[in-house]
Order: sequence, then structure tokens, then C-alpha cells
Amino acid sequence: MDRKLPDDCLDQIFRYLAENACSLYSCLLVNKQWASVIVPILWTNPWKYEKPSKDDIDETFWPLIIKAVYSCFSFDTKDLLRKNGLDLILEGCASSMYDYVRYCQHLSPEIIDQLTHERSFNEPPGDLYRPFRDQLVEQELYKLFMSRSSLRHLVLPKIPLSYCPGFGLCLQKLRELVCRSDQPVELFYGLAQICRSIQGIIVDPCIDDNIGLAALIKFQSNLKYLEIHAPEARAVECTSIGQAIVSQARSLIYIHFQGFLCIHPSILASLSNLKTLKLFMSGHIANIQQFASSTFPKLEVLDIFWDEHTPFQIFTMLIQNTKGSLKRIYWNTDCPPTNSEDIRYYLNILTHNAFSNLTFVTVWWTEDVDREFEKFLKSCSNLQALKICSFPLDGIPQAITRLLLLLSKYTPPRLNVLDIDGDWILSPDHLQKFLESWKKKPRLSLFISPKITLLEEHKHLINLYQELGVLEHFQGAEFLDEVECLKDLFDLWLSS
Repeated sequence: MDRKLPDDCLDQIFRYLAENACSLYSCLLVNKQWASVIVPILWTNPWKYEKPSKDDIDETFWPLIIKAVYSCFSFDTKDLLRKNGLDLILEGCASSMYDYVRYCQHLSPEIIDQLTHERSFNEPPGDLYRPFRDQLVEQELYKLFMSRSSLRHLVLPKIPLSYCPGFGLCLQKLRELVCRSDQPVELFYGLAQICRSIQGIIVDPCIDDNIGLAALIKFQSNLKYLEIHAPEARAVECTSIGQAIVSQARSLIYIHFQGFLCIHPSILASLSNLKTLKLFMSGHIANIQQFASSTFPKLEVLDIFWDEHTPFQIFTMLIQNTKGSLKRIYWNTDCPPTNSEDIRYYLNILTHNAFSNLTFVTVWWTEDVDREFEKFLKSCSNLQALKICSFPLDGIPQAITRLLLLLSKYTPPRLNVLDIDGDWILSPDHLQKFLESWKKKPRLSLFISPKITLLEEHKHLINLYQELGVLEHFQGAEFLDEVECLKDLFDLWLSS
């Protein structure tokens, strides 16, 4: 009786370990069957296993990767490299039983650069022909990947990939593309003829209205994700790209603009199926009233960052015009409310039944809005994460006593992430009373502004309540999306 598990069962098991390279490497050594299943998993995106920390640099990583990749070169390519003085880089690169490159699905110029330069040449220092040899190796690497791989994720290089044999088959199943708007129009036309199933496009930077890029966007059959970085210094409205975005209104569910809103706001308003809107604005939004009147009936996530120009009321109008599907409003802005009435109006909007689905929200607080804040806490029963910003008082820190009392009495039952942002006065006594009141509630991840002064007494209380199981995490943090322990929470919305 054969007691071996079938390959497809092993594949499902080992994919649970895809983020744990050490465990996969250990399993790789068990037997040939396990190795044949694990190698394709490891080589789907082998570059991600490089240790990112400078303190944990693995000097063996790239030499081993290079040997594996170079072992996949054809006899003709190896002969070409040897004829051009590149004998040394082929040492130890004998043909392997695995065609590693075949399994690769992620490629970028940075990876090619590492594979090109992280090696030793048998050549004298300062050799004038080093750039020629570098270019030759780079060219042969692109040919290798284009002829063997079936890429899902590509950062578009400057070189014309269409000259590489196998270019069409390699990119036929491409799902995500990272590019620049200043790349040749013809390059995008070539991609548009081959790639029709791209689901995500990132344009960084977007500095002009590239008609080729517009064509690529237009001809996708199921584009879901679009991210555009448009520098404020090159503020240009991209009419052609905007029209192409309109053609994807049925499928686009995630859009992210950074820097300058380089399309007309009416184009955003046409995206009726949009679920996630991220605005990292450093420039003015043109036709701002039209932007405020946009209606997003399916919007679940609204992130607002860095905006120094857009009045607070514009965003509250935008929120008010959504149709009740909002689950998260994450707000890090340099354009806060200007008075208590702004905060009161915003809290009243959130208290409305249409926003009962909110699980993650940013609000402002001052003692003048106690009644509205209490109603807000009582109405948002599904709230799991809350960011509370202090109201600007000309640089004078706010007393936090009243706020903590309201939170203790009226906290939604599922709340487990709390961020206290801004200028506050937090005494050890007030912190202790608050944490005592939280003992019978879900374990709390508490994040506070770096502006809040922590004394040794504060730190002692934090350690004590972590030991008691009241606090899950405690950290000084300016931006929640940069907190490592909340990464899964933010990644959840990326997949929406």
C-alpha cells in the first residue's frame, strides 16, 4: 500500500508555510518528492526571502540565488558569456535538475540589477569594459526570464522586452504591473496587445498623459486596483488616462492617488463600484465642490493623508454622501476641523444609522462636543478600532480626563484598538483608572501620540497591565498603518 501523500495534497500543506522560508528549506531536504513540490513554492517569489534588516544581512543569499539562476542559462548563453570574459561568474553554475526560473512570477529591474552586480568578475579593477559586460548579463537575464517564466507581477524596465524571445507567452497572464508614465508609448502599446488580464496597475511617477498607458488601462478585462503617484511639482491633468479609467468603472474597486489628483473629480464620481479610496494629497484638488458631491454607493474604506489644502468640511460632505457601506475612515491630515461646530457636525453624521457598519474610524474631540461624542460611541456598536485626535488649541495640550471617562462608560463592546493622537496631558492616575475600567473588556491595543510625555510611573503601569492581560500592545505611534502588529488589519482592507 502506497502511504505517500499525493503531490497536490503536499502542495496545499506547504503553501501554508510560504512565508516561513526556514521551515520550507528544512522540508526540502526530506526526500525528492517533497523537494519537487517545495521548489516551485519557494521560487514563485524567491527574492522576498532576503532578510531586510541591516543587522541580519545574509551574505550567502544572493550568491546562492545567482548560482541557481545562472544554472538555468542555455548552453549558447553560457558560451556567449565565456567569449566575453565572464568565465568566473559561471563557476559552480552547472546545470540543475530544477528549472528554477520557470517558477518565478515576480520580476523587477532591482532584481535584475542584483543578479547582475552581486557577483565577482575575473577582471582587473577599473576595467573599462565592465559596463559592457554588465549590460550583456542584464540582457541575457531578461531573455532567460522572458523565455522561461510566466510572470504575474512585473516592474516594467526601460529596455524593450518585446525583443526578448517568449515575451508574449511570459506576460500573457500578468496580474500586476508597476510602471512610469514617461516610458515609451510604444512599450505600452506592445503590452496592451498581449496583457488583457491585469488586475492591478501602479503608476509611479505619473508626470504626463501617456496615451499608450491609457490604452493599456482601457483594454484590461478586469482591472480592480489602480494606484497613481502624481508629483505636485508636475501637476498635469491626465485627460486620456482619466477617460481610460472611466472605461473600467464596472471593475475598479480600489483606487489610490498620491501627491496630486491628476484626473477630473467627475471621473472618480463615475466609479460606482469603488470599495477603497485612498487619497494621499499634497496638492490642491481642482473642482473641489464637485469632488465633495461625489457619491460612492459601495465605498467601504476612505483613507485621507497629508492633505494641507482641502477644507475639513469637504471631506465630511463626501462622507455624508456615501450610502452607508463605509466600514473604515482613517484620517491623518494637516487640515483638521477649525472649530467645535465642525466636530459636532462630523460626529452627528457618523451617529446616523447609515454608518452603523463602521468598524474603524477617526474622530476629533473637545469637551464642547461631549454629548455628540457620547451618542457616537453608543451608536457605533460594531466599532473595533478608534483613533481620537485632539482639537487644536494653539499648541496647548488638552486634558484627557473627561475623554477617558466617556470611553470607560460608553465604549462599544468590540473595541480593541485605541489610538490617542495629538497634544494631551495624561497623568499616571488617569491612565491607571482607565486601564482598571478596561479589565472586563476585550484586550486593548493602545497607541499614543509621541507628543505625550511618558514618565517611569506610566511605563510601570503599562508593564503591569500587560502582565494582567488588559493591554495586548502598547506603543507610541504617529501613523497606525506603520505599526507592525496592525499590519494584518490594514492588509485586510487591501484584499477587499
